[in-house]
Amino acid sequence: CNLDYSCVEGFCPSFVSVEGGSLRKPAPAIAAATDAADLPEPALPALDAPFGLLIAGVGGTGVVTLGALVGMAAHLEGRGVTVLDMTGLSQKGGAVMSHVRIARAQDELHAVRIDAGQADAVIGCELVVAAGAEVLAKMQRGRTRAVLNTAHVIGGEFIRHPDRPPADGALQDSIRAAVGDDDALACLDATRLASLLLGHSITANMFLLGFAWQRGLVPVSRAALARAIDLNGVNAADNLRAFDWG
Repeated sequence: CNLDYSCVEGFCPSFVSVEGGSLRKPAPAIAAATDAADLPEPALPALDAPFGLLIAGVGGTGVVTLGALVGMAAHLEGRGVTVLDMTGLSQKGGAVMSHVRIARAQDELHAVRIDAGQADAVIGCELVVAAGAEVLAKMQRGRTRAVLNTAHVIGGEFIRHPDRPPADGALQDSIRAAVGDDDALACLDATRLASLLLGHSITANMFLLGFAWQRGLVPVSRAALARAIDLNGVNAADNLRAFDWG
C-alpha cells in the first residue's frame, strides 16, 4: 500500500523494526512426513467442456496465489486457462475470489468470469466468504463440488456483537443446500491441521488446495502444480509439503 516504503521510517504506526533478530518457526506437533507417492492418483476432470474453479477467501491469506498457481500449472500443461481475481477490500481482510477457467485449448474459453451456476468446483478458504451470496450464486446442484475450511475467522461483526455466537453451522448448511448433496461438500479445519502438521497456519490454503486436488477438483497434474510452486519461488518447500499433506 506504500510504494516508497515511508512506513518503515515511522510513517505507519502499525510497523515496528526488529534489528538483530530472525523469524522463529514453531515445530510441528506431528513430526512424521507423508509420502505423496504412496497416495492413489485422483481421477481428474476430463475437460470435455471448460472447467470452472472458484477460490474464495479473505485478503492476505493467499487466495490470489492459489489461483495463480493453478493457472500456471494449466499453462505448463499446454491447457487453455484464464484467471480473474476479484480483490475488492482484500488489503483490509475483505472478500477475495479467484475465477479460474481451464479448457483443453485457449479458443474454447470465451469468458474469464464464472457465471451463475457454472462453478464445477469451489475451494472455500474462509467460511463467511464461501457462504456469501456471490459465491453461492456460482454453485449448482448436481454440478458443483466444494471443499471448505471450517476454521472460524473473527470478522468485523465481532466488534459490534462480541457475545453473539458464530453462525458457522448455518453457513455450512447454506453451502450444503447450494450444492445439493452431502457428498458434494467436504469440510475440514485446514487451519488447525496445517498448524499441527507444519508448525504454522500460513500454509492452510495450500493444504486445502492439496485436499481439493486429491478429491479430483483441480484439473491439472500434481507435477505441474509442483513446478508452479517452485516457479513462484516463495517458501516452495513448505508450500509443496503443505500440498502433499492436504
